[in-house]
Amino acid sequence: MISAVGEAALRRALGVLGYRSRDVRGVRLIEADGRGDLPPIVLLHGLGSRGADYLPLLQRLRPHVRRVVAPDFPGHGASPAPEPFDIGGSTLALVEALAEAMEPAVVYGNSLGGFSAIRFASRRPDRVLGIFVASPAGAPSTDEDFSQFQATLTVDTHAQAVRFLDKALTVDSAAVRHGLAWFMRRRLAPVRALVDDMPYAPGLTAEEVSSLAMPVHLFWGKEERLLPAKHLDFFRAHLRNATIEVPAGFGHSPHTDDVDAVARKLIDFARRV
Repeated sequence: MISAVGEAALRRALGVLGYRSRDVRGVRLIEADGRGDLPPIVLLHGLGSRGADYLPLLQRLRPHVRRVVAPDFPGHGASPAPEPFDIGGSTLALVEALAEAMEPAVVYGNSLGGFSAIRFASRRPDRVLGIFVASPAGAPSTDEDFSQFQATLTVDTHAQAVRFLDKALTVDSAAVRHGLAWFMRRRLAPVRALVDDMPYAPGLTAEEVSSLAMPVHLFWGKEERLLPAKHLDFFRAHLRNATIEVPAGFGHSPHTDDVDAVARKLIDFARRV
């Protein structure tokens, strides 16, 4: 979360670029009209991020689509956290907000956003034309897996933040790595406070994933180091109507590795669906 002053400054900056924000069922949505004729695209972010972090990707999509939308997941950005916070309940709150606010759209989700995209598509298929998920979270895990995940978010020191960054992103420049680690440490602090006390909740079920009838593109970079390979195995086994891509040069958040490449893939996917 950022300060009220920072939030106001962010809104002004987005307003200059033609974005507006509104609250739907307690979820903050950032949206803008596009200039193309492709379907609307919704971008769902991961843990510790926020909708505005997608701005470079949003800007590349707008010339091609009718509308872009990027919500803040509950407990992130300008969306307040429910009490008590849990991933499953917060995801359902996001699903309800999108179902109320959206016409049928293409949905892109990364990490926690991928989990949210799949749950949205399974609960409200009438609102989803297709989903493009990058390293989606939500595969079945054990209590031990969840404890390890909580430990991964421990970034109390700069060295821990660098280690987390090396798992989450593919960054070659040492100066950029250390600068991003400083930012990541501060960004993850409030999220860790939410997750530390959160009980483990079951993720997606095989039935939920296999029920998806719309086109699905699963993108899992070869440099993925944050999620275990068994998560990819789960989605391979249960996704139907899916194109599965495992490209080199991409890690956990491909839109940060090569935003132009991801924008092209999303635009092509929107054309197909």
